[in-house]
Amino acid sequence: MSEADEDDLARAALETVREASAAMCLIAADEILERLLAKGFAERLQTTPEADPCLRLAAVLSGLPGIASFESLSGRTVYHDPALLSRTYARILDHKDAPELLLAAEIRSNSRDYTRPLPVELFEKTPFDLAPETIEAALKALSCGQEFQDITSLTTAAGAVYLFSTRYLKRGYAVFLAEQDASLTMNP
Repeated sequence: MSEADEDDLARAALETVREASAAMCLIAADEILERLLAKGFAERLQTTPEADPCLRLAAVLSGLPGIASFESLSGRTVYHDPALLSRTYARILDHKDAPELLLAAEIRSNSRDYTRPLPVELFEKTPFDLAPETIEAALKALSCGQEFQDITSLTTAAGAVYLFSTRYLKRGYAVFLAEQDASLTMNP
């Protein structure tokens, strides 16, 4: 493959990842490959018959600046452009089909990184967009899972429910923070 063909392929792959990121989607190598083949890049991805074109494409993608990748819950490597789709949002998208893991990851992250409990209704809003029944079922599943014993809840004096991880927040401090947050919400 000529250097010009290599550059065209890299540009097309970059454009494909950016299109997916702009649409708030993660994209895997096989999906990028499909789109590139539809755009006529089949001959540029030609390899030996026994070689996997997805591996060739993955090598091209790994050399592109500004493209991030990670192993998704499904085990596939997914790609995104952090300038269009942040790493945090990409992880949220990846966990959408596993609400228990999504809630646990977000609760732990907020307890650890931001030292705050989360109001349960946060998960009903964008970017999570979970139905109250889904949240309730996920929290019930978390309470039964040994690996999620650190995830707990509290109810403020005003009746607001907050979630936090006891790995990173002591209950008394979480109660204090939740009461502060709830009072600010009620008195904008």
